Amino acid sequence: MARIIALHSHRGGTGRSSIAANLARLMADTGRRVALVDTDLQAPAAHVLLGVAPHSADRTLAGYLTGLCEIEEATVLLTAGFGDGELFLVPARAEASGIHEIIAQGYDVGLLREGFDRLAGCLQLDVLLLDTHAGISNETVAAVASADILLMVTRPCQLDLSGAGEATEFALRLNCPGRALVVNTVPPGTAAGPARRRAEAAYGLPARAVLPYVPEFACLAGDRLFAAAHPDHPLTARLTALIPALLDATPPGAAACAPGGAATPPTPHRAEP
Repeated sequence: MARIIALHSHRGGTGRSSIAANLARLMADTGRRVALVDTDLQAPAAHVLLGVAPHSADRTLAGYLTGLCEIEEATVLLTAGFGDGELFLVPARAEASGIHEIIAQGYDVGLLREGFDRLAGCLQLDVLLLDTHAGISNETVAAVASADILLMVTRPCQLDLSGAGEATEFALRLNCPGRALVVNTVPPGTAAGPARRRAEAAYGLPARAVLPYVPEFACLAGDRLFAAAHPDHPLTARLTALIPALLDATPPGAAACAPGGAATPPTPHRAEP
């Protein structure tokens, strides 16, 4: 049974997608079978962060939602070494497919939960990570409602904390079994303790990690995963320490193959070098 973890933030720019991609890499490095689904159709980022070559429009999450492919066909097996683990990616959409074009075609957001269950069961996943769009969208609602754990990502600034009430209400309405908080990009010179307490008070959630701003992260500019470029950095260690809190928090939800289970699913394609 896979643990389904959705990462969400009330506003953009919190580093949510970077945290999702780095956690996916680190979980795979420990021998787990991990998939990251980028459900952010408006502003996809996971394929860039994981260095995946551009895909055709009909082999992405958008392609699945618009009936152009099965979700297994949209899945990329990353070929970089991950010890005994494996890392899969379902990119949100191709670079050439604009969100306006996808909306004009129409798509069935209700297919998301079915797709998540099929991936978790047919790929024999240990963990399914869902990166969501900031704020509230149909895809975000479906992703959070499917999750065992909702990981809220926030910066310690007043702009982010002012939206905590709305974000918390959103999570409570969807009745996600487990909820936690990450406080990201704490500015230099800001004490971690007060930043943690302010965020926890605003969100009413325990902060599982408080991550500082580090110049090395900014210097990468999204060209490489931080955990891959700086495996021995203290920030990588903090991200690694977050993993047990996410995987041991609540019982995982059941995941199964498509009804009937008789058909052999399409094989995920490998990332191009």
